[in-house]
Amino acid sequence: MVPAILVALVLALFGTVLIVWTPDVPGHGWIRATYVLFVVVALKLPLLAILWWLIARNPEWPGKRPTWLPAEQAEILAYLEKESHRAAQLPDAVERLEYLSQEAWHVADRLDGEAKVDALTVALRIDLVRERARRERSEH
Repeated sequence: MVPAILVALVLALFGTVLIVWTPDVPGHGWIRATYVLFVVVALKLPLLAILWWLIARNPEWPGKRPTWLPAEQAEILAYLEKESHRAAQLPDAVERLEYLSQEAWHVADRLDGEAKVDALTVALRIDLVRERARRERSEH
């Protein structure tokens, strides 16, 4: 993906340079018009196509609640729980667990039904791990 974007950017920049040279193109007006159309369409179209693809593949609008598929919900919750167990072993466990707790509660706020129950369970488990980490920190 990155090489395709880089090639499209190079073509677009090259097209911009070629547009600047339009007055120096010899010949009739239709030759210049063809030249400009080629430069604008052929050299900038790949970048426009990539940008349109990036916009079209994320149909959610800013400010609108995200809609997660059940598989995505389960993946998010599993990740949060796995990260909480991993973070509990680190020196900055309390801070990391605080962040993970906020994320888990955020996810729980966004879900409904049985998925909400699962999210609340994960959030409470993370809170328990966080409290355990706080106690261990204060004992040392």
